[in-house]
Amino acid sequence: MQQSLVRVLVCTGVLLQSAGAWAQAGIDLRNPKPRQLQSAVFTVANATEVRVDATGAESDNNHGIFYWLTTMWSSRERSDDRRDPWIGNAWILDLNTRRVVWELSTASTQGGSRATRTFTGGVTLPAGTYEAFYAAFPSVYWTAENGDSGVGQRFMNWMADVGFDQFHLSITGDLRTLSGSDADRARRQFESSTVMALRGDHSERFQQTGFTLDRPTPLSIYAEGELREDAEFDSGWIINADTHQTVWKMTWRDSAPAGGAAKNRVSRVTTTLPAGRYAAFYATDDSHDASAWNSAPPSDPHAWGLFVHVPDAARAGGTCFTYEHVPEAATLVALTKVGDEAFKSRGFTVNRAIDVRIYAIGEGTNRRMVDYGWITDARTRQKVWEMRYDDTESAGGDPKNRLVDRTVRLEPGDYVVNYISDDSHSYGDWNASAPRDAQHWGITLLAAHGTADRSAITEYAERPDASVIAQLVRVRDDANPRTKFTLDRETRVRVYALGEGSGRDLADYGWIEDAKSGKTVWEMTYRTSEPAGGAAKNRKFDGVVTLPAGEYILRYETDGSHAFGSWNAAAPEDPEMWGITIFRVR
Repeated sequence: MQQSLVRVLVCTGVLLQSAGAWAQAGIDLRNPKPRQLQSAVFTVANATEVRVDATGAESDNNHGIFYWLTTMWSSRERSDDRRDPWIGNAWILDLNTRRVVWELSTASTQGGSRATRTFTGGVTLPAGTYEAFYAAFPSVYWTAENGDSGVGQRFMNWMADVGFDQFHLSITGDLRTLSGSDADRARRQFESSTVMALRGDHSERFQQTGFTLDRPTPLSIYAEGELREDAEFDSGWIINADTHQTVWKMTWRDSAPAGGAAKNRVSRVTTTLPAGRYAAFYATDDSHDASAWNSAPPSDPHAWGLFVHVPDAARAGGTCFTYEHVPEAATLVALTKVGDEAFKSRGFTVNRAIDVRIYAIGEGTNRRMVDYGWITDARTRQKVWEMRYDDTESAGGDPKNRLVDRTVRLEPGDYVVNYISDDSHSYGDWNASAPRDAQHWGITLLAAHGTADRSAITEYAERPDASVIAQLVRVRDDANPRTKFTLDRETRVRVYALGEGSGRDLADYGWIEDAKSGKTVWEMTYRTSEPAGGAAKNRKFDGVVTLPAGEYILRYETDGSHAFGSWNAAAPEDPEMWGITIFRVR
């Protein structure tokens, strides 16, 4: 590809402390602070043996005087197939191959004073450029902000017990150290051969870029991120920009340990993509990235992100372009950044048949959605599309973040797009890791191809129904709303009520009282109701009742579960009408 295809996102604030410019004779990293990563870059002109002297300590999670606290506040990610990372560890990284050539935790060490492990010996290095690291990451980290000075003192005593003040890495021999801009260029040299580089240098970033291939092209993908077996928190992926289908994704299964904490994962993949338009993404959550590690960092901390290489011979076969996954120019309706306990809706008119792309992000657990969107026919009130759990995929972050990205055909008519959220985990108030594209929590309708044709879809204002006499709808849990209405003559009214019932009893239901006597003149019962769609317990009454002239109170009551906005089973077909409505019969 052309050199113009290279896109490097430059970020600042990386929590890496350079050791500075040392004498050419050697490197010395020592006196680390808790949760500090020190590093130094050096070159070796010819294959040589350097002398390495290092002191560190194994994990203290399974033994020691501090075990009681590590079991309560440990930030580590356990994995059955690997050991906990050392709380004091050193290693040397080959900056060309991006592989570790020596590491304290896997070397043949000896017991030192207190609880330390030491290594002293020669390490043979081929000619090349290297970076030496020292990571001091206790299993827990206690500060004065935690409020208990006694515990804080015990933490300080524990650090002394494990020999924290002895942690160091020294390298001497025929080598030359680099500092400042020279060191930075050496660290980033591997990016010069990439067609794109999306660095994970900051928290809560959603990065995207597009590229085209005019012929089948082999790609070498190098990516590091934060993953669990069931979720991706910092990760990258590539899609077909026209179909939005994923062609590669960083997952736990297809990645390997990246060093440090178990949640650090690395992917080294070679794949061939056919000619076409593609988009690459990298997203970070709110913690543990190159700006601030909250657990032991990976062995190649500067490569946290997504980096794509192609052979030199293929570089002329592509170009880059600015890509928007949810383009503003194609957006028809957007109900996004939805908070807790919200219900949003917007009407629109389709003037001619059109393909619409639906991009919706919500919350779902146990195969059921609790924050989700749907589209109804404004005339019939029937659903034409609904965000169902089985049709979603992971949206990144916590496993309950779910995403649907698909195209549907809408015929001419009036529609209403809706989105509802429950009382937790939504935009601005996450109770678990946020999704990758948090800004689009909600539902967005877009033109399926190209920019939006504004003549095909126009605004539709849903007008109040003049036949409604009284109404109590969108009723939530543990509610008992009421409203008065008056009839000046004997009137035939249509009662439309949705509720919850099982075992031939109703838990959510409505009724009508005489305002003067307080007597019930009509009541929704299980026997007079019928299925309302969705879960079997959703019940519906839709019939005509004759009421004498007089004053009435329309009432509705719900129990503590399964109501509008907090369904514990499949919602009914007409969820926003959960409650009771009285219509005048024309």
